[in-house]
Amino acid sequence: MKERRGIDRQLTPQDVDADQFGVPIESALERRERLADMADIQYGQERIFPELVEALLDEIPEGSNVLEVGAATGLLTRPLLERAGHVTALEPSAGMLRQLLTSDAATSENLSVIRGMVEDLRPESFYEIAVVTFTPRRGLGLLRLLLELATRVLDRVVILLETESTLDWAYLARAASVQGFDVRLHIVSSSPSATGERKRAAVLVADVSEWEPQFPDERAWTVSDARETSVPYPAPRGTATRLVRFFLASGDRAMFVNTDAEGIERLYGNLRTAAHRLGREELTVRRHGDSIQLVRLPTVGETAE
Repeated sequence: MKERRGIDRQLTPQDVDADQFGVPIESALERRERLADMADIQYGQERIFPELVEALLDEIPEGSNVLEVGAATGLLTRPLLERAGHVTALEPSAGMLRQLLTSDAATSENLSVIRGMVEDLRPESFYEIAVVTFTPRRGLGLLRLLLELATRVLDRVVILLETESTLDWAYLARAASVQGFDVRLHIVSSSPSATGERKRAAVLVADVSEWEPQFPDERAWTVSDARETSVPYPAPRGTATRLVRFFLASGDRAMFVNTDAEGIERLYGNLRTAAHRLGREELTVRRHGDSIQLVRLPTVGETAE
């Protein structure tokens, strides 16, 4: 993998509905920056305990390529580096990343650091495992995050969630199962403190290796129902944008796009970029054998049923 040192990308905050992130994204980023100025390298330690770290590492195969979403100052980055072959730490706060880059984790040759959110990753970025650490996203925003990661991750997505004063962990497990993910969920408890209190957190694991988008109705749909089209190589300028616009307007559930083997990676990246720009919450783009598959996602209203 190409080595990336330092902060790789600059995030430009955009207006996002509050239900996607739990709070307006500008407020979430501002709060994270304030905490970065106040916190030391142990930021987030009140949520992390040894049993939780052990449960997380049990889900990380040795030598795997891991994306850590919401790395903050790197409290979990260090143990992940001990297990993974490479870790990409993704964090929207410049202040948090400054602290991460001054930690001992930053000396590892197996660490890349990117400033931004999942939606800001380059179209060609792929990982074996994604780890999401106590994200501020809530409600349907958690499902949207999982759906976005499912198009970038080959094996599984591991999400650490709070269990106190929220049932997001239960709602997400149900919603992910409805969407066709193979979901495992367990609550991890710490050893009791001197006062007998225990910390708890939910570990949700979504297997994405065999995932295909599911739809809330029961109409039969198979690969043979998908529209199929071919694109010449090299693809004409603007091909990806035209294909995505056509797909969104067509009402089709899926479309296979075929092209020459030499051009498939470039066309795939261009289609992901166009889909992100024109239909972020309406469709997903996946590699399917020797072709590219555009698949329409359920609407928020359908997902909530």
